[in-house]
Amino acid sequence: MKKSILTLIAFALTLSTAFADNTHKQHGNIKIAAEIRPEINYVTHLYTLAGLGFSDEEYSAKYIGSVAKADLDTLRKYKDLLSFGRGEGGMFAGMFFFAVGGETFSDSNALKAMIDRYRKMAEEQVPGQDMTIPNAITKVYVDNYDRYLKEVYPQAKKDMEERQKLLNKNLRKASFVNDWEAATGYKWNHGDYHWLLFRAGKQGPSYNDLSKNTNSVYYNQSFDYQMAMFSHEFGIFLMQDSIAPIFEEMKTYTRKLGTTKDLTFVPWSAFESLSCWFNNKIAGKETADFKSFDNADVQTFCKIYDGLSAEGIKNPAELYRKGIMKYLALEGLDK
Repeated sequence: MKKSILTLIAFALTLSTAFADNTHKQHGNIKIAAEIRPEINYVTHLYTLAGLGFSDEEYSAKYIGSVAKADLDTLRKYKDLLSFGRGEGGMFAGMFFFAVGGETFSDSNALKAMIDRYRKMAEEQVPGQDMTIPNAITKVYVDNYDRYLKEVYPQAKKDMEERQKLLNKNLRKASFVNDWEAATGYKWNHGDYHWLLFRAGKQGPSYNDLSKNTNSVYYNQSFDYQMAMFSHEFGIFLMQDSIAPIFEEMKTYTRKLGTTKDLTFVPWSAFESLSCWFNNKIAGKETADFKSFDNADVQTFCKIYDGLSAEGIKNPAELYRKGIMKYLALEGLDK
């Protein structure tokens, strides 16, 4: 069961990334834009109404009747498998949040066809596996999508349009690509960069990577924080190819350390902090993301990166690896 679901997720994420790259890759100037699409809004709609790590009292009060209680109960039953955060997530989150949220589909039939395509490939890789749980979740998604498009999405879209205009006005003036390429020495090779705004889930994970050039964000945050995080996340995406293998290596390493402390946050914390550190350097001041990542221990990591930089270490991947080891050494956990 577990193996088949993980295979399904791997296929979903690989394909959604490939589709995004093929659709949006271009030469010349890179466009970074805030967009409003129904798919990510539908996913966050379900996650919010079912309380799958997202909450929004105002939104839920307005739209709780748009999904049958039995369907919400089905999603709640699998909450631990669907929720995610801090670089970790349940085995269904990859498919039913990230892959579905990053895809495009016009109606419930197209949504079902998309999920069936991923499921078929997963079953071909691991034949005979039990798909009872993903099938139950799929039914909820498919059964409620057309109603969402008719009764909820038009108003949700309207609610976000003014913020979308403001963001795009400022994004046209921003120089994220040039600034980050100069700071890191890396080159951006993934075409236009898409910010997908969502209306539901004021309290919940924002800045969720849906593919190599597509991110999602709750639309109505503090504007200064939002712009700082747009830069921050571009840095995450730019550094991802070099950091991701080390991230997985460090997750394995920290889990094997002989300690009762929970160190699962360390690789995630180090990466977010590295982006904050570069963001400060680019802006020439403490940026809003640097001030807001309280649970990532950004202050400690940025001091570590300052020290490593003073030693002449500039490459992001090397800063990241050595930064984690120095952090663990401060905790007496580097052996």
